[in-house]
Amino acid sequence: MWLAAFPARAEPFQTWVDLCLETNVDLDAVGAKAKAAGWTAIPAAEVGLDGSEIRAPAAYMNVDPATFGDKGPPADFQMLITGSGDGEDTFGIAGVRMDLCTVIAMNGDTEELQARMRDRLGIAPVNLDGETFWVFSRNGSRFRSESDLLDLDAADLPRIAREKKVYLGGLVPEDGAVGLVLAILRPD
Repeated sequence: MWLAAFPARAEPFQTWVDLCLETNVDLDAVGAKAKAAGWTAIPAAEVGLDGSEIRAPAAYMNVDPATFGDKGPPADFQMLITGSGDGEDTFGIAGVRMDLCTVIAMNGDTEELQARMRDRLGIAPVNLDGETFWVFSRNGSRFRSESDLLDLDAADLPRIAREKKVYLGGLVPEDGAVGLVLAILRPD
């Protein structure tokens, strides 16, 4: 069964591929696939998500937090965060939203993960203001760079979202952890 095709304890990059990329950031599919693989749903408020920054936030852990004990989470601990960013708040433009799927891992070498993301997508990343990320569309299992869209005016985003699915992927290192992020631009 496709829902249980990977273990809850998979390494972070494969988790990102299985939960975020292969589901096309379909938030219902992401949640169903995570639960089927043994991930534990937790209240989003427990990880600081109250719905003010991300609409309909959901959070999952690859281990049951009741098993942490005094030692805290295991070394292979991962968290999954999903939700939507409102176009008005994110881009200052109405008519679009950005659905988000993020895998947060306590272990992960940012350079290695970037190389794996580049190899998996087969396109060059964009470097902007010191950040490395990928802007792309997809046709089945093939990916196409859409970095030229970065030069467009934000007012064009609703039209683009209606014409094609545009993804934004990247890594966010923070406090010894790394977030593997995938977002998709959708009409709202």
